[in-house]
Amino acid sequence: MEITGILHQKLGQREGVSQSNGNPWKIAEYLVEIPGQYPRHTVFKVKDGQVGRIARFDSLMGKTVTVSFDIDAHKNESDGRWFNDIVAWGIMEYVVGRKIPQTTVAPDPAQNGANEGQKAAPEANANNDGLPF
Repeated sequence: MEITGILHQKLGQREGVSQSNGNPWKIAEYLVEIPGQYPRHTVFKVKDGQVGRIARFDSLMGKTVTVSFDIDAHKNESDGRWFNDIVAWGIMEYVVGRKIPQTTVAPDPAQNGANEGQKAAPEANANNDGLPF
């Protein structure tokens, strides 16, 4: 899933060493505001193994960003209640007017003579305006 909003604040960071494998870990929480007539706020976690993900989020503080994340529910065993865990795995600075890169599929050479005599279909999205229709 993705949301676009302003990365407002880093709410905290915890770090430690894994008891199972001895690797260091870090988890930071961030607040993003989704603008609109009634702005909404979302808090999400960023897990940082050894890839520098938290530093990337820190570098974009105060900017409009698109955050990619997963949502998963977990059960608290002590009281049986469920809670959502929102974990971001990617971030990209949002630039107004940026077009999403188009991917094209190369023609299959084995099909070259197979469709002779059939009229070629018009190319989808021929005006390249970034719209899927």
